[in-house]
Amino acid sequence: MAENSLKKGQYTRFSNKIGLYSANQENVGFIKNNSNVVINFPFKDAVLVGGMSREDVKTTEKFLHQEVDSKDIDTLFEPKVLTNPEYYSATNETEFEFFDENGELKENLLIKGNNLLALYSLREKLANKVKLLYLDPPYNTENDGFKYNDTFTHSSWLLFIKNRLEVVKDLLKEDGLVFIQCDDNEQAYLKVLADEVFGRENYLNQVSVKMKQTSGASGGGEDKRLKKNIEYILIYTKNMNSENGFKKFNDFYDEVELFEYLETMKQLKKSWKYTRILKSVGTKEHIKTLTDGSGEPIEVYTHKGVVLEPIKKVMEEENLTEVECYLKYFDKIMRDTNAQSSIRTRVMEGVTGDHELLSIEYVPRSGKNKNKVTTVYYKGAKCDQIAWLSDIAVKRGKYIFKLEKAGTFWDGFPLNNLTKEGGVLFPNGKKPELLLQRIIEIATDEGDLVLDFFSGSGTTAAVAHKLGRKWIAIEQMDYIDEITKTRLKRVINGEDGGISKLVNWNGGGSFVYFELKRYNQAYQDGILAATSKGELDSIYNEMAQNAFLKFWFDKKDFEREESFRALSLDDRKVLLLQLLDENQLYLNHADMLDSKFKVTQEEIALTDKFYGASNV
Repeated sequence: MAENSLKKGQYTRFSNKIGLYSANQENVGFIKNNSNVVINFPFKDAVLVGGMSREDVKTTEKFLHQEVDSKDIDTLFEPKVLTNPEYYSATNETEFEFFDENGELKENLLIKGNNLLALYSLREKLANKVKLLYLDPPYNTENDGFKYNDTFTHSSWLLFIKNRLEVVKDLLKEDGLVFIQCDDNEQAYLKVLADEVFGRENYLNQVSVKMKQTSGASGGGEDKRLKKNIEYILIYTKNMNSENGFKKFNDFYDEVELFEYLETMKQLKKSWKYTRILKSVGTKEHIKTLTDGSGEPIEVYTHKGVVLEPIKKVMEEENLTEVECYLKYFDKIMRDTNAQSSIRTRVMEGVTGDHELLSIEYVPRSGKNKNKVTTVYYKGAKCDQIAWLSDIAVKRGKYIFKLEKAGTFWDGFPLNNLTKEGGVLFPNGKKPELLLQRIIEIATDEGDLVLDFFSGSGTTAAVAHKLGRKWIAIEQMDYIDEITKTRLKRVINGEDGGISKLVNWNGGGSFVYFELKRYNQAYQDGILAATSKGELDSIYNEMAQNAFLKFWFDKKDFEREESFRALSLDDRKVLLLQLLDENQLYLNHADMLDSKFKVTQEEIALTDKFYGASNV
């Protein structure tokens, strides 16, 4: 069939249907009963460059087959020459180094250029360095605000994502994490595709995120569907068996304002147990030494002169409101519990007599207090263990928040006026800084490297910067100058929006901006932007002298062709675009010293600084 022909840019060995496919050699074919399953689609065995740089034009995307076009792909994926460096520093420094003596990235990077080619340019220097990849790719809809080429066919979109996930996997550390956000338009297919790239065994969670109020959501009405106000985040790790991995997942909590929570408890007629204050533990006296299961000591104390009162009594005695009382005695509010533990059993069996209050001091060998001297209190003859409000809540200024283990439904992110967050206007697709804060804090520690190659307005980089992480942001659209770069400069200068006040952000840090040096891409951009045939004639003359053109192009025959002059402006654009070799959109590092390409000394110095001198 024509779509599978050997015509340049169109060949694929995959059939023209999309579906789950058995990869078992004994049962090859679309899925029947088999656990080794991948997703197959037309052109899966190809590369889709995705070469948009302007938001007001669309191009016909070409596919390069991995076998038929293998040489072209090798050329396409070579590291590129770097150009147009700009350094932004809170201390107004002008000199920078990309890497330290150990090869670790020192600077944050904002890169303009095709994201697929940028990733391949980063691969050699940054393989196994990235701790978190966050992606908010195009949702493959007509109107979601994605400005690359958001009219991809279904299979084109899958290929577009697949090509990029495959290379970025090389950049991830073994314990690296991947968060991919999408809506329901491609979610199911994306899940199976990501299973194939990262391994189904490395899938962690799918989170549902409330991103719209139903009053402003799409869908519903005449088409009879429910309103769409949820997006999804697929979470993977590079290696489920890595030592460090994702331990922080178990320690991540949602925060609920305590008194809102108490009001809900009252409405549901449920009891609240944290209603007493241990105002004083009195004086303690050592009475015994027990041992834990490892033979380590457990020191036991009895207490005299204990002051334990109900919250209501303290409120009356001190003329406090409930809120004031909770804030004043936050660290002393408690409940008793019949919690079962081996340590409590040893205390109950090893201590005799009637004690109003006991305490023990020991060093746990596991758990959150591992290897730390820990004090636990027990009350009364039954040795009920005391549980503190401060173990399940946090106090922030004049507020107390109850902590609840984070689940897979995330809510509570500000959705109003989001387009202006960060001090730049980005009408569609901007994600809340609070959402990125949650993701980055779950997945990384300070100093870890965060990557976003669909950077958009720069939310990921802005939040990573405020949280003390290193970051790389890649964006190929021209709005990078007026939106992304502007926002990140504002962050360095102490921009106070988003999460700034929550994390006490006052500015600081630096980043390096540079571009992949365009070659044929510059001609492509000029053709698409041209408004007259005269402009196109000038561009063609320059192309004929200096551009990388298709091997079959014959200048004399082309210029003798009368039909070209009769073409409309748009048809001329199409024809000129077809002359350009898509594998040479950007100038390869290997061609940097060829005088034909007129690479400046500044560009050579910048490129050498990144890849290493004389590494051509």
